[in-house]
Amino acid sequence: MRTSSALLFVLMLGFMGSATPEFATTGPYNVSFDMNTSLNYTVHSDTPVKDEMRTAYPLRIKTNESFFADVLIYKYEDLTDSTPELWRTINRQGLSERGLRNITLATDMIIDGMPAYGLAGQDSANRTYYTAYYWLDSNECECGPVSVGTTNVIIISSYPLELTGNLLDTLHIETSRVAERQEPLTFVPPKA
Repeated sequence: MRTSSALLFVLMLGFMGSATPEFATTGPYNVSFDMNTSLNYTVHSDTPVKDEMRTAYPLRIKTNESFFADVLIYKYEDLTDSTPELWRTINRQGLSERGLRNITLATDMIIDGMPAYGLAGQDSANRTYYTAYYWLDSNECECGPVSVGTTNVIIISSYPLELTGNLLDTLHIETSRVAERQEPLTFVPPKA
């Protein structure tokens, strides 16, 4: 009896610690991931925002007020330079302008089958944020030694490294066959 009780307890722990994949939609994109955690979190898609060059489709994963991860999908109107070296520099500067310090190149990686890279930095309260960047459709261009694409994905996470890693390892984004369900907000800069 003790052996079966112990075995049942171990099995229950295994089920409590294992997670199931999450599925969400933002704009025309289906997003799936598995953070492999027992933490309670919510997944929320927000209204797309459109400007002259692109439309942003945001998705937020949030645990109370403790942690969050944003998955931002940017769909550009035209082919855009997606050369990794260029975007590493731009994104490192962007993190610095947002007040992060000690910014380091975490690693080159593969996310959703595509080449990606990660950056890490700390805010003024010494909280670490992990970011990752990749293009869903980057291809070498015949126009020169550059790559071009139309769909850029940025992930920003305040979750611990292990959970952020689980998110990045399992993240998958594909275009939905259903027409876009949300109308983007159009941003028009004020006239001078």
